[in-house]
Formats: sequence, structure tokens, C-alpha cells
Amino acid sequence: MNVIVIEDQILFRELIVSVLRNDFDINVLGEYDDGETGMEACLDDSPDLLVLDIKIKKLGGLTVFNRLKDRVPDMKIILVSAHLTPEIVKSSVERGVNGLVTKNSSIESLKDAIGQILKRTVYYCPEAYNLLRQPISNKDYNDSLKMLTPRETDVLQMVGEGYSSKKIAQSFGLSVRTIDAHRSNIMRKLKLRGATDMTRLAVKLKLVSQD
Repeated sequence: MNVIVIEDQILFRELIVSVLRNDFDINVLGEYDDGETGMEACLDDSPDLLVLDIKIKKLGGLTVFNRLKDRVPDMKIILVSAHLTPEIVKSSVERGVNGLVTKNSSIESLKDAIGQILKRTVYYCPEAYNLLRQPISNKDYNDSLKMLTPRETDVLQMVGEGYSSKKIAQSFGLSVRTIDAHRSNIMRKLKLRGATDMTRLAVKLKLVSQD
């Protein structure tokens, strides 16, 4: 099995790599500290497994996760985060995440996640299971996202992370005009007035991780 690790905290990244190599004898193709470079490596090298931190620079982990699930649906992905929320857990489970681990968990939790995925099953840490059972506190979350297409949700997330239409267009391989059309559709559907409103909503809907 070939693996890529995207994690911006050096100590935690080295710990993950050590577990992969020493406990499972897994080949680590690369280690990256930002989402943009890490995602490009995933598309170029096609690893079997990606260990991905949610809070990373240059494309947040959730954007990377959603985009890879669209383009490489068979790639196994373990999401790690300092703070999971019901929104993040439920949306990632619906998109087919293979593992969910918090940084507050023991190293055994990460080992369990890797081990279960090697057995072709999924692993959610106890905190993730508890969050799955919790109702989403903000009713607007489901109502708003149900009105958007998957592409519009990705655009809303990237606007919330501060990306311009030009940068979003480059990331998706689309024209700026197409991205602007998506932005207009989002604002029309959700009755927003501009980028500031879109950013606030992305944060409110937990599309943008703030841990």
C-alpha cells in the first residue's frame, strides 16, 4: 500500500509517518504541509491511502477531501482534526470518508484506523461516533446545503477560505466566468449579497475549519 500524508504540524506528521512505516510497513510516497501541493501529489501519484489533516494551509483539508472524493473516489482517506464537529463528521461520512481520528485520541486510535482500512472496513474514533448521534444544532445547515450542488458547495467553501474566483477557477480547471456563475447562483439561492456574506455563511455552516 502506498500512502501520502498531508499535515502541517511537523511533530504530528513525523509521528504518523513513523506509525505507517514501522507498525504497518507501508510505503510513504510523500509528506506535505499544505493542501494544494498535497492534492496535486495525490492526483499525480494515486496513493492507496491519504492521511489528511482538516486544518491546513493553501486549500483546507475539507476542500481537498471533497475534491479528491469527486476525482479519485476509490482513494481511501483518513481525516484527522484537533476538533471534530457534528457537521464535519456527518458530511464527511456521507461523502465516504474511511477514517476519522481526533488529535486528542491516543496513538492506538490512529493505528486502529489504519488497521481497519487495511481490512477494507472503516474506522471512526469514539468522539466521531458520539458526534454522529448528535443533532446538528443549526437547522440552516441542512436546509442551505440541500439547495446547493456539490460544485457550488465547494465554491462556497473556497470563498470562505479566502480564495478569489481566479484561484478557484485554476484549482478546478474551469473558467473564471464559470466560477462567477457558481457564485451568482449561490448568492441567488441563499439570498446573499457578496463575498463577505458567503464567508460568514461558510463559517456558520462549518465548511471552514477554525481549529
